[in-house]
Amino acid sequence: MHDVTHFGLIVLVAACGFGAALLASKVSARTSIPAAAVFLVAAALLSDAFPGLELSTTTVGRIATLALIVILFDGGASIGLRRFRVAAVPIAVLGVVGTFATAGIATVFVHYALGMHWLVAGLLGAAVSPTDPAVMFSVLGEREIAGRTGTILEGESGANDPVGIALMLGLLQLATHSGDSFWVVPRVFCEQMGIGLAIGIAGGLAEVQLMRRVSLPSSGL
Repeated sequence: MHDVTHFGLIVLVAACGFGAALLASKVSARTSIPAAAVFLVAAALLSDAFPGLELSTTTVGRIATLALIVILFDGGASIGLRRFRVAAVPIAVLGVVGTFATAGIATVFVHYALGMHWLVAGLLGAAVSPTDPAVMFSVLGEREIAGRTGTILEGESGANDPVGIALMLGLLQLATHSGDSFWVVPRVFCEQMGIGLAIGIAGGLAEVQLMRRVSLPSSGL
């Protein structure tokens, strides 16, 4: 009975989470507040009200990684290749240069305003530099900002997350390996972005060929 109860609790929590997400989308439609923001506020309140709901850092990281994959995949699919080509250059500039600039400004602020070591300040700067793609895609999903501007905002929001993550991995490599010099940061960054781009492009091309040959019963699939 214990296993059944435990499994039932998992199903209940998951169902409540999906229900809250649907409710947040309805609230967002009526108030123009992004659904992701409503969901995050509700999650924060519940975690304070019920401390037992808190998960380990590892579990949260895994869930966030899976969610980010789905969010970025859905956002990229909604943009499409035709819209992306029109705004590819500003998306790349904002996604890469803009993320580095934001991380740099945040790093300088944290170092001088809070007195933290440069490396710690850099880690915080890299962590806060990307925008939230879930909120951005939610806001722009109804095309409040149409045309090339909307495409740039959506594309930049999706591009700067991988850039921020790759930068963070490089800084973590520097922080955890005392023998490494600062040049390990650009090396790890280039490795992560290069491998990610190669796999992403190959996967996208393979998916296009698959979708042309396989007929699925619904657009969601």
